[in-house]
Amino acid sequence: MLFNYFCPACGKVIPSDKPVWRCECGGYLDLDYMPVLDRSKLPDEKSMWRYSQVLPLEKINPDLLFGEGFTPLLPMKFWGIDVLGKLDYLMPSGSFKDRGAALMIHKCHEMGIKEIVEDSSGNSACAVAAYCARAGIKANIYMPAGNSSAKSIQARAYGAQIHLIPGSRTDCADAALEGAKKSYYAAHAYNPFFLHGTKTVIYEIAEQMNWQVPDYYFTPVGSGSQLLGVYLGLKEMLNAGIIDRMPRLMAVQSNHCAPLKDFAEGRPLCNPVSQSIAEGIAIARPVRLNQIIAAVRETGGDIVTVDDTEIVEALKLSFGQGFYIEPTSAAAFAALKQYSGKIKTGEKVVVSLTGHGLKASSKIESLL
Repeated sequence: MLFNYFCPACGKVIPSDKPVWRCECGGYLDLDYMPVLDRSKLPDEKSMWRYSQVLPLEKINPDLLFGEGFTPLLPMKFWGIDVLGKLDYLMPSGSFKDRGAALMIHKCHEMGIKEIVEDSSGNSACAVAAYCARAGIKANIYMPAGNSSAKSIQARAYGAQIHLIPGSRTDCADAALEGAKKSYYAAHAYNPFFLHGTKTVIYEIAEQMNWQVPDYYFTPVGSGSQLLGVYLGLKEMLNAGIIDRMPRLMAVQSNHCAPLKDFAEGRPLCNPVSQSIAEGIAIARPVRLNQIIAAVRETGGDIVTVDDTEIVEALKLSFGQGFYIEPTSAAAFAALKQYSGKIKTGEKVVVSLTGHGLKASSKIESLL
């Protein structure tokens, strides 16, 4: 499959069969790749690989798959707002990150990479470790020492080598960069293949909505891999003539750590003042910050910040409807409260349920 990496920062072009993870200038890489989905050729299988036409791989190896994807899209209600919840916490390792990890590790396997480094607050670590186990790739995972132990246990159970790093999420990323000098850095924030995996969620949602898209799409944002993947998939569907408009992309962050809002409003970025219960989005300096804000602005969306009290309230409302999600995932529901009265009757709202509550049961117990 002939396409290239390109660096949005300096314009450098690199063949995508090269085992690089960022540009020499230090910038992240994107793919020069705009596929067109032919809906008449969709296979019968119900997984993210149903959309293999638009995935940048030479060949799909079934031995590397878990049958991931095509999660339910179910009705829920929050603060008088009817929403559709996308249950991506039901993926094999318990979060939406499986979509990105499935494609990224597939590409690593295709390139013959035998060992990788990844840094994560938890869910990416679990997803990458699971797919590395499936692909026979050694995984070195760098995780913040203070995050949910359930996630480090899960990643270790898959056979990954876990490096618990004291300090902030930034300290963890810095330690991983040092470790990556010895092996390939399969960084979900940098790697464009990860985004092309996460984009499958919006293809699924569109098909589940009879090839329509919602008016609003709410998702928690840390490194932005879900929001940017959704944006990527929407651009492809617009280009293919499948849809004729974009939903408003709503980026949700904790008020303990809100670099998107700080940057958008001209304030300097700083480290989190304190740790939010939404640990998955406590990323002070997202690598693709400019790209995230551009996607939100282009779609007429918004950056919404929520506090821990609102997250706990949303979490309890989710549990009361039978959805056991982690606090980070509940942040997206918490943001809906601020839009009560702004969303018009009949407008379609999708909220991404990103991570399973079983990953944070001890924290949930303390909150309840």
